Amino acid sequence: MLAPEAACARFAVLTGQGCAWADRFPTEFRDSATCVRSLETWFSAATKGHETLERTVGCWSQDCDDAAACMVRIQQAAPPAAPRTCGDEGTSPIFVDNATWTGRRGVNARRFADVQTTVEQPVEVCGVQGEVEWITRVTCANGSNPYGTQDRANSSRDSWMSRGGHCNSILDRYSVACPEATYVIHIDRYVCPLHP
Repeated sequence: MLAPEAACARFAVLTGQGCAWADRFPTEFRDSATCVRSLETWFSAATKGHETLERTVGCWSQDCDDAAACMVRIQQAAPPAAPRTCGDEGTSPIFVDNATWTGRRGVNARRFADVQTTVEQPVEVCGVQGEVEWITRVTCANGSNPYGTQDRANSSRDSWMSRGGHCNSILDRYSVACPEATYVIHIDRYVCPLHP
């Protein structure tokens, strides 16, 4: 385990070394005081899942690639989060009925130009796996995909954070560089089918 001050010092080192996963954090996280305050909240006994958050941040004591692998292992081993109600804070899924699931935003997109996204209207997928499958399945106008692999896509999110979509979930954003244009794609990965 790392105390907030030590964890933030390691985060600064990893960021300075160009660690790609560190870019997923908001830019204000690079301010030491903001980082420490955030981690103090994450590690508080009042924060649901604080033990998992502490173990995850503890991975920052390792080098960049080992830290990434460590964080993935911890998240994969964590018990599934309980579902939440639309509009509630948190990072648990929102389960939707079959009609909503089959009609969700972006489900039929074949090319990035097919879907115009905003914070209010992101692409809707279920989980990180659903997100990287979508972003690597959809193509540029010429049929190419700039990411190539799901691993590369998974490490290519913009350094940006916002809430949005119809349930006010935390969103991801990609700046997809295609030959014809750069598409800004917002994704809500917390929309899941009630009956998979």
